[in-house]
Amino acid sequence: MDIFKFYTREDTPTESIRPIRDSLEKVMASHQCNFEILHIEDLTDEEQDELIESIRVISRKNAIGVVSKGRGSLPISRKKNLSNVGVLIHSHDGKDISVYPNVKNNKLTTAIQYLNLIRNSSSVEDALDSNHISEDDISRMITSLPEMIEPGLTFHEIEVEVDGGRIDAVFIDGEGKHFLIEIEINAKDNAIGQVQRFKLPYAEKYGIDPEDIRLGIVCAGIDNSRMTACRGAGIEVYCLCLKKME
Repeated sequence: MDIFKFYTREDTPTESIRPIRDSLEKVMASHQCNFEILHIEDLTDEEQDELIESIRVISRKNAIGVVSKGRGSLPISRKKNLSNVGVLIHSHDGKDISVYPNVKNNKLTTAIQYLNLIRNSSSVEDALDSNHISEDDISRMITSLPEMIEPGLTFHEIEVEVDGGRIDAVFIDGEGKHFLIEIEINAKDNAIGQVQRFKLPYAEKYGIDPEDIRLGIVCAGIDNSRMTACRGAGIEVYCLCLKKME
């Protein structure tokens, strides 16, 4: 059983609570999860200390940042108190497994982003699997082992700047075509639009025939509607499927 607890303070902005509540209700409807919205002021000092310690334990286990170091609040303030940002704790089978917002690899993930990831996944388990891998992890894998994408593919360059943005990775296939890759954890509409915008600026920058450019997305997950959109746009999709061997 998955339970989500969202802790607020009296000074937590109402406009930040409402979308969390809406997302929690959608997650509950999609995946039969339970949730509670709790007020930090209703907790005893001992309960607050226990919550802070639980957040710290999750932080150490998941190698994430949870203590604010400047502007932009994280669950624990610089004064080592629970902040007013609104703290989401995800418990699975009675064990606290994740806390949001958090920072990992210098990237902030908010509570709403995490809930949307779960809501758009086929199950909570699938969301957790994809959430344990970062875009940097995927980049290192495919650039070190381009054959994971297809035989004969060779790595060319990463983070290529062109008009309109930055291409995550470029490969050369067996026929000499340039393969532009957008890396995502869960591929969304913005990823589809992003990789489409790269084709002509890349062709112009390097003097390449657009017909000699392929477009692709490498991700940990993608839903059926976006997969259909990629097919229609001529974008190839590669989904990482890591299986634990028994």
